[in-house]
Amino acid sequence: MEHFTCPDCGRDYAYQLDSCTWCRIPLVRHEPASATIIATTEVVAASVGHEDVPYWCALVEAPDGSRAVVKFDTAPTVGAPVSFSAEEAAELAVIGILGTGTMGRGLVEFLVGRGHRVVWCGRSEERLSRSRATLLERLGRVMDEEQVASAEALLTTSVTYEALSVCDLVIEAVVESLEPKRAVLIEAEKSMRTGAVLATNTSGLPIEELASGLSRPEEFGVLHFFNPVTRMRLVETAVGSRTSSATGEFLDVFTRSLGKIPVRVAAQPAFAVNRALMPLLNEAVRELEEGVAPAASIDEAIRLGLNHPMGPLALADLIGIDVVVDIMDNLAERTGDETYAPRPTLVQMVSEGRLGRKSGCGFYEYVRDR
Repeated sequence: MEHFTCPDCGRDYAYQLDSCTWCRIPLVRHEPASATIIATTEVVAASVGHEDVPYWCALVEAPDGSRAVVKFDTAPTVGAPVSFSAEEAAELAVIGILGTGTMGRGLVEFLVGRGHRVVWCGRSEERLSRSRATLLERLGRVMDEEQVASAEALLTTSVTYEALSVCDLVIEAVVESLEPKRAVLIEAEKSMRTGAVLATNTSGLPIEELASGLSRPEEFGVLHFFNPVTRMRLVETAVGSRTSSATGEFLDVFTRSLGKIPVRVAAQPAFAVNRALMPLLNEAVRELEEGVAPAASIDEAIRLGLNHPMGPLALADLIGIDVVVDIMDNLAERTGDETYAPRPTLVQMVSEGRLGRKSGCGFYEYVRDR
C-alpha cells in the first residue's frame, strides 16, 4: 500500500521514483500501518496431484484513502482491520524451537521451508545432529539440492539457550508433561530479549501453571500446532490471565502469516480438538479390546462412516501413543471425568515402547523414520 508524495506540489505516486517528475525534488514515502477490508473474492488455483487450493484477494483501504489488493491464505471478512506492521513483523520473525522430537522437528521443517530463520535448541549435540539429518533428508524429498542448501542456511542449532537472544518468537515443543515444560520455559525466557514472545505448543496443559515461574507472563501464550505441521492448517491459540493483548494479537497474526488458520480457544483442559478427539480414540481402543473388529476394520469403518481422512487407531499412532496417554491422563485429572482415562491397552503399549510411527510399532507396523 506504499505510495510516494511530492512535498512541494503534493502529487501522489503509486510507484517509487527518485524525484517528482514535475518538481524534481525527492519524494516522501508513505506506508500505512493499517487498512480496512472493503471487498473480497475467492480464487481457486489448480494444484497438480492435489485438490484445488483456494486463496482470497481482498481490496483494502487505508485511512489516507489509498487502496491495494492483498492476498490471504484464509477467508477475510469485509470490514475487518488489517495491520501491515504486525504482518511484516510476523513474516520476518526469527523463530526459536525447543525440542527435537516429532513436533519440534516438524516445526523446524515447516518454518525453514517458508524462509524463516530458525534457532533449534536440544538437550544434546547427538540428538540435534540426528534430528538435523532427518530434517534434511525429509526436505530433500520435496526440494532440490539448491533449495535444501538455502533452507539449511537458515538453521542454527544449539544445546544452550543463549542462542535464543536473537529470536522474536520462541516455541516450546518438548515432552507433554507439566514440570519438564515449565522448567524449559523458565530457562529459555532468561535468554530471550524483552519484547520477544514465548509460546508453548502444549495440547492442553494449564496455561496458568506453565506461566507461574515466568518473569514476563504477559509475553507468553499458546500456539498449538497439529501433526504433521507441514500439512495441518489449524493452530489453536490461547492466552492466560496475564497475557497482554499485544501478545495475543501477535499469536494470531503470526499463525495467519504461515498460511494457517488460528482458532482462539479458552484455557480449558485439552482445548477444543483433543477434548473431543480423546473419547473417540478411547472408544476405538475399547472396540479393539472387546473384539468388535480388528484394528484395520475399525479404522476403515470409522474413516468411511464419519468421512475422516484416517481411522482413530492410525491417528493415535501418528500422534504418538505416549502423547495420547499423557493428554488423557491430564484430562481425566483436571476434569475429574474418568471417561478420559486411557484404556488399559494404551497404557500397556506405552510400557512396551509401542508408541506408534515414531517407534516403528503401535497399532500397526511402520518403517521407522530416521
